[in-house]
Amino acid sequence: MSELNLTGRADLHIHTTASDGIHPVRQVLEHITRMGSLDVIAITDHDCLDASLWAYHHRHQYPFDIVPGLEVTSVDGHVLALWVTAPIPKYMSLEETVAAIHEQDGIAVLAHPLELTIAPHTFWRYFTQPEVLLNAGVDAVEVFNAGAFTVGCNQLAKLAYRNKQIPQLGGSDSHMCATIGRGVTRFRGRTAAELRESIANGLTSAEGMRWGITAYLRLSRSFIRRKLTEFSTEKQRSVHQTTA
Repeated sequence: MSELNLTGRADLHIHTTASDGIHPVRQVLEHITRMGSLDVIAITDHDCLDASLWAYHHRHQYPFDIVPGLEVTSVDGHVLALWVTAPIPKYMSLEETVAAIHEQDGIAVLAHPLELTIAPHTFWRYFTQPEVLLNAGVDAVEVFNAGAFTVGCNQLAKLAYRNKQIPQLGGSDSHMCATIGRGVTRFRGRTAAELRESIANGLTSAEGMRWGITAYLRLSRSFIRRKLTEFSTEKQRSVHQTTA
């Protein structure tokens, strides 16, 4: 890595309360400021741009660059849409999702490609036929995801895409402040513009550490509380409609 001069550090996979994260965007950005170890970040909530655009519009208040984006749910897995400022429809094919991202001059990154809990039907195809990503127009692949649930999926992703003509990225997939920066993309330079150029030229690498067990437990508790709240709200709405 040193011979490539990959000095920049970017975490391009961060969630907030705008989707299924635990902390709001302002708190996330303040935490990253205190960390002082990231040069570029992207808020990539699930199928939602609200927090990302808020962060992007306030980017000059922070000592790191901010890339607008979101994590798009496609029928073929999750795709990080970076450098986009308009919504991308969900539940499209991988090819259609990538095309929609490119229409905004964005960069399409296949997230956690071998994560069995996300899209198990694509695991074997993405592992044995990595060229399908190139054929679909994918710009990069996330080969290290710090929040991955499937044991060994990061190692398998690095193996599958090691000698392929597709840039490799890393991300924390953070849903809370404590895990931000656990997975990063190393690149040449320090700015968002230099990051994009590094991705285009294949001058990136992925590194990081998996979340600790405490983070998984905390996220699980948050998920259960959110689902119980949604169930209670829906039940109250149903009762109100019945009695109205």
